[in-house]
Amino acid sequence: MSLSRRLAAAAGAAAAAFLGRKARKKLLPLVEVALTPVALGAAVSAGAMALFFTIADDIRGQDGVWRFDHDGLNLAKSLRTPGRTALMRTVSDLARPDTMSALGAASMIIAWRSKKWRNEAVLMAVVLSGGGAIIGTIKYRVGRQRPTLVEALATEETFSFPSGHSFISLCFYGTLAYWWMKGKPLKQRIGIAILATKFIALIGASRVYLGVHYPSDVLAGYAAAFPWLTACLTAYEKYERRVALLE
Repeated sequence: MSLSRRLAAAAGAAAAAFLGRKARKKLLPLVEVALTPVALGAAVSAGAMALFFTIADDIRGQDGVWRFDHDGLNLAKSLRTPGRTALMRTVSDLARPDTMSALGAASMIIAWRSKKWRNEAVLMAVVLSGGGAIIGTIKYRVGRQRPTLVEALATEETFSFPSGHSFISLCFYGTLAYWWMKGKPLKQRIGIAILATKFIALIGASRVYLGVHYPSDVLAGYAAAFPWLTACLTAYEKYERRVALLE
């Protein structure tokens, strides 16, 4: 039994015990439907989108988020050392737009030429190309300028909000983690998820450390990426199941 089904069964059993035996037959199936991976993904995606729009509204009015951004940038500046700067530059380079564009192009070539990896390549091409279009459109529409509070340790020519590195790192490395977790025992899946989360968070932190993004840019990048990645992986899962039924 999958983790989501075990959680659903436990929640249903607890609720049924509270409401009585008659509720068990009606309640448990409903809870199991509600606590599917798709439903959980949709719920988290809705929360992420709410966070994104809250941040977007705050930066327009400079309400609440200014102090958060100010303190975050000053903290990052206080942590700068030559060794950390070298590390953060390297980490940041692992989600550069040109690097991700090259990977997206390579995925499309593989999808065209390789039958074995075609589905995976198409998924990665859609995740990266669609994600790039989404983040570029949002940056242009919002038009937030880059931070000037601290000296930037990197040069960027695009707008600041939201962080493209945060968005693309969640999409790309999240997809890799999803593939890596498939077929693994629960303990290994949890370990992979934790490792991927730490690495993606480090990429976002590197952008604030380098002084090229506000902390709110990074959070908004993650919040915008999660629904997109959830939608892509859900569609991929459904496609794979349908193909398997036809074979």
